Amino acid sequence: MKRASTGRRWAWVFLGAGAYALHLALGKDSALVENLYSRGLFVGLRWLGDRTLALSPIPLIYVFLAAVALWNIWTLIRWKRSRALHPEWRRPSQLTPEEYRSDIYVSSKGASVPAKIGKGLLLIASWAGTFLFFFYALWGFNYGRVGFEKQLHLEVQPLDLATIKSEIEEAVRMLAEARASIPGATKAALGDGALPRTLEDSVRSSLSKVLTDTGFPVTGRPRVRSLWPGGLLMRFSSTGFYFPYCGEGYIADNLTAAEKPFVTAHEMAHAYGITDEGAANVLAFLACASSDDPIIRYSGPLSYWNYIFPELARLSPGDARTLAARLPEGARADLRAAFENWERYRGPVRAAARAVYERYLRSQGVKEGLKSYDRFVLLVVAWKHGWKK
Repeated sequence: MKRASTGRRWAWVFLGAGAYALHLALGKDSALVENLYSRGLFVGLRWLGDRTLALSPIPLIYVFLAAVALWNIWTLIRWKRSRALHPEWRRPSQLTPEEYRSDIYVSSKGASVPAKIGKGLLLIASWAGTFLFFFYALWGFNYGRVGFEKQLHLEVQPLDLATIKSEIEEAVRMLAEARASIPGATKAALGDGALPRTLEDSVRSSLSKVLTDTGFPVTGRPRVRSLWPGGLLMRFSSTGFYFPYCGEGYIADNLTAAEKPFVTAHEMAHAYGITDEGAANVLAFLACASSDDPIIRYSGPLSYWNYIFPELARLSPGDARTLAARLPEGARADLRAAFENWERYRGPVRAAARAVYERYLRSQGVKEGLKSYDRFVLLVVAWKHGWKK
């Protein structure tokens, strides 16, 4: 390993560690992060990326993974060539008599085992530092921005049974109205043919208006694309994710048609710098509710139902059965299709993935971990009722 190479690797280690340390030092609800990064540097990066990389006709994550694979292959080839060209790396039987009699072979049996282990660990640490640095520089510092409910001065309150029942009754009304407006919809579960060709643009238009109305910056045209194979994401208990290194969001291609608009809006909210899962859900719900497209309007309350109905079933099974019976038959078919689809991917990998994601969220200062998703209902109710601090 050359001295310059060693220096570069240490530099990436320190840059990555420094970025994470700065994230911890700034903490949550930081006005400095909000003003300088989330409404400053990140907006510039969003604008630049959406006018360059986002023009790619294929999902950028495929390009990213291909580039990483090619880099590793090229590194392996260079390493093998280096061993072939330098006598000190060859076996005695591969040396010429002159090389064997010289001190090249004798003096270069290689570094000690601890030194080799140290070099390997430094290489791993430098790669980790590189990814960590760019994660925070490109998006991750948004975890420290002022919280969604603080920015909107929302007061989140515990929900009583009457409020939960009222919310579900409203969801039933919205579902019935929106599904009846979907052209060609029957009592069967919706297929991808019911989705508009311009789903991404339609969601972006609705979400941009919601973000503007709530005072969040709207810059650029972030992409959210379907990722194949979608079943791979679902085996990891994921409907989608935002990938900072490409500036794009991705949703599982295997999701049902009724799920896709809401998940697209959720990941697009992340692309606009909203890191909190509950806040991304609220913005997705509001974007769907305000859409002119009926299947997008339908997807929002359908996802909302999945979050709030289990709580009613726990508190009052009788009321839950009564309200569930009032669902349109088509909505029941969509919920059943989504459940059966998810059951196909149930397994130990999903449980492990949830545990890993729980630790990731907590490492970013999200104390609730996966329960931050559950704040979705609390925030929506606070928004509807105008509960202000």
